[in-house]
Amino acid sequence: MPHFICPACGERAFARNSGKSSTLYRELYYHCRNVVDCGHQFVVGMEALRTTRSSRVPNPLATLPITTWRPAANDDAANDDGPPGAAAAIHVTS
Repeated sequence: MPHFICPACGERAFARNSGKSSTLYRELYYHCRNVVDCGHQFVVGMEALRTTRSSRVPNPLATLPITTWRPAANDDAANDDGPPGAAAAIHVTS
């Protein structure tokens, strides 16, 4: 289970247990690791929001909106002014 930061004191919290609420939603019960000074206990909700790649064995009861996986916002190096492969070419003069 993913770790979570305690909203009260900022220390790491750990999941003690979870309960399945539905096919697409689950509640996780967290306890702050700072038991002596904080002792906060809280509930985190986890939800499946959308599909980025369709399943080969789809569940008809779990329908999610389909979106595409977005590439990184800037894949190009800042100093890449030449055509593709130009930086890798080695010019030898004799």
